[in-house]
Amino acid sequence: MLKTTLLLLAFVPFLVAAGCSKEPGTSPAPEVPEAGGAVTPETPANETPAPAGQTEEPATPSDSSTSQTEEVKLEIKSWDKTQELIAQHKGKIVVVDVWATYCAPCLIEFPNLVQLHKEHSDQVACLSISLDYQGFEDEPVETYTKPVLAVLKKQGATFQNILCSTASDTVYNEKIKQGSIPIVYVYGKDGQLAGQFPNPEDPAEFTYQEDVLPLVTKLMNQ
Repeated sequence: MLKTTLLLLAFVPFLVAAGCSKEPGTSPAPEVPEAGGAVTPETPANETPAPAGQTEEPATPSDSSTSQTEEVKLEIKSWDKTQELIAQHKGKIVVVDVWATYCAPCLIEFPNLVQLHKEHSDQVACLSISLDYQGFEDEPVETYTKPVLAVLKKQGATFQNILCSTASDTVYNEKIKQGSIPIVYVYGKDGQLAGQFPNPEDPAEFTYQEDVLPLVTKLMNQ
C-alpha cells in the first residue's frame, strides 16, 4: 500500500503541468494598453520580416487624424476699429451681425449667419460684433470673453468675431441709429452699405430668411 501511494505522488507534478498547457495554435488574450499609450506591433511567428532595403507599405491615416477643424476665435476691438475691418473685405459682400449673449432674438437668428458662412464664404465675409460689454468699472471688457466665446463655440462661428470694447450705451447713443439688437448690416462688394436690418426708419422685426438672405443673394448675382 505504501509503495502504491508513493507512485501516485510521483505522477502528481506531471498531471498538474499537463492541465496548465494551452492547445496548439492558441494564445492567451492580449493585454489592452492604457489610453494614449503607443503599442509597437510585433512580427507574427509565421511571417518573416521584410528583406533589407525594402519597407512595408505605410498604413493610410484615417480621415479623423488628417482633418482639421477651424478654430472659433474672439478679438477685442473698439467699435471704430471694427468698422475698419469691414473695409478690409472690399471685393466681397460683408454681413455684420450685432448681437449679445443676453439677447434671445439674436441667438435665434445667429445660426443663419453661421450657415451663410459655411455655404458662401468664397463670396461673403461674415463678421459678428458682441455688445455684451456695458462699461461697468468693476467688470472690464475681458470679463465677458469667456461667456461670449462659449456661445460662439456652441454656434460653430468660425468667422471673425469681435467683442466690442466700446460700452454698449455709447454704441447705441453715438455710433448707431438703432436702439436695440439684433442688428444686421450688409455691405456690397464696393464696400458701401447696401442694407441694414431693422431699417432705422421702419424698425420692424426682421429675419435672415425673409430679409437678409434675399438681399445677399441679389448682391451675389450682380
